[in-house]
Amino acid sequence: MEEVFVNIGEIKVLAQEGRLVAIGLGSCVGLILYDELAKIGGMAHVFLPTNRKGGANQHPGKFADTAVSAMVEQMAAMGAQKRRLKAKMAGGSQLFSYGASVMDVGRQNVEALQRELQAAGIPLVASDVLGSRGRKLIFDVGTGQVLVFVIGQEPVEL
Repeated sequence: MEEVFVNIGEIKVLAQEGRLVAIGLGSCVGLILYDELAKIGGMAHVFLPTNRKGGANQHPGKFADTAVSAMVEQMAAMGAQKRRLKAKMAGGSQLFSYGASVMDVGRQNVEALQRELQAAGIPLVASDVLGSRGRKLIFDVGTGQVLVFVIGQEPVEL
């Protein structure tokens, strides 16, 4: 089975089979969209909540405010229907204590993605977010199974 790694700022989409994998999810968030009927799934490895510079963005997966619409567009081009999409996400940790919540990029990423999903009308059906632990995310497009791994713990299915 094909295993495709989704690096920081990337969006990857597969149809029918294969696994999408994001490793090193600290403050980053792995966002999954899935059309179960068409068996088309995508993953974005979101790094920051907003593209503050605006303008053209060569890496829409890098920002929460551009990742959702870009992934929906890529999935639709492969045959997914927006009305059937469901979302899952993991990550958004605060791995280091800065004393100020202003620096809690993980929480900002999670909240920005929640807003974007709500605006797009895509339900968030499961998540494993926030806290102080890094994660690895594996999404099997053929089965729809999503596993979250944390060092020293059993995997959690979303």
